[in-house]
Amino acid sequence: MITWKKLMNFQKNYITILLIKNNIFMKSLLKDKYFSLSMNKIQPLYFDVSNKMWQKALLLPRLIASSVCIAQNAGNLIKSIMVAGELGVIDKSIDGSSDLQTKADRSAQYLIKKSLHHQFGGNLKVIGEEEDDAMEETNIITQYDSGVLSLVKECCPVYYKDINIDDITIWVDPLDGTAEYAAHFKDKTRSLDQVTVLIGIAHKGVAIGGIVHQPYYETENGRTIWGVVGIGSFNYTREFAKKTKNTYAVTTRSHSTKLVDVTLNALKEKKLIDNVKRYGGAGYKVIATLEGATAYVFASSGCKKWDTCAPEAVLRAAGGDLTDIMGNRYKYHPNVDFQNHGGVLATCPDCCHEEFVNAIPESVRIALSKP
Repeated sequence: MITWKKLMNFQKNYITILLIKNNIFMKSLLKDKYFSLSMNKIQPLYFDVSNKMWQKALLLPRLIASSVCIAQNAGNLIKSIMVAGELGVIDKSIDGSSDLQTKADRSAQYLIKKSLHHQFGGNLKVIGEEEDDAMEETNIITQYDSGVLSLVKECCPVYYKDINIDDITIWVDPLDGTAEYAAHFKDKTRSLDQVTVLIGIAHKGVAIGGIVHQPYYETENGRTIWGVVGIGSFNYTREFAKKTKNTYAVTTRSHSTKLVDVTLNALKEKKLIDNVKRYGGAGYKVIATLEGATAYVFASSGCKKWDTCAPEAVLRAAGGDLTDIMGNRYKYHPNVDFQNHGGVLATCPDCCHEEFVNAIPESVRIALSKP
């Protein structure tokens, strides 16, 4: 169990700096099991993986600390490609629907995948949205975030300490929100807040760790929300247990269907939500669910495992939940069907997930249960 005293024992000087400089928001939830720590305004301390601290650490702390640094560098690469103005947009769809890919998608995936293999060996299973032959070569990252490493190392639950790399699968969406990214290139009034980099860590098919990086968040380096189930989620802010008269769900901006609308209307009828907001990118919609929305609802088979692995881990680490529409948890083994056929239902940390599952219309359940 994670306690305030235990957390304060971790890198005392580092925490002191955070308290002085950043006005930490931390709140224990669910019998002290979950907390949120905001440190996105603090300059991260990066060290090379040849450092003894990294070399001697357990596998999970190293994976999280390295992935945080790698995601941030991927975000910087995405921004530099936008500035250069050569997006290299192609449409991957084969059925006439829009499925855009840019040079930023391809380059960011190369950076993430090759950096992880450089640090952890070629046997680490890394599954990304883009095909390997589509990746564009770029730099390899050899650094990790020392503060993240220390925190996860200090607070790592016993059941994570014997994790074997053969049981790990990394799910990567190098640029979640490609449509918004490409749209901004043509229309600078279009927001880039919804663009994220997703790195999810699954152990024996279960999402246990996640990194959701926002390159275009308020600060120069964006922000990186990350979490480990059983430890907590970090770098977001939410006023927990606050009752509002205007609860809302978030859903897809560009891929809505009749089933999505039927589901949202049912939640309104059950008084579980009042309104709906539409955004792009699964990562951003889960951020919204962490920071203000009641739920993220997508009653469609349109997203894939790399869209949900990292967001699920971050949300569950914070005390929320993410399942398919029927309440079944997704598995993230390397040989699973990439498609999330049962849609997505995510609920915020201070909501009852079961209430939302029970409110899903039978017609929607039947439609999404068909092969």
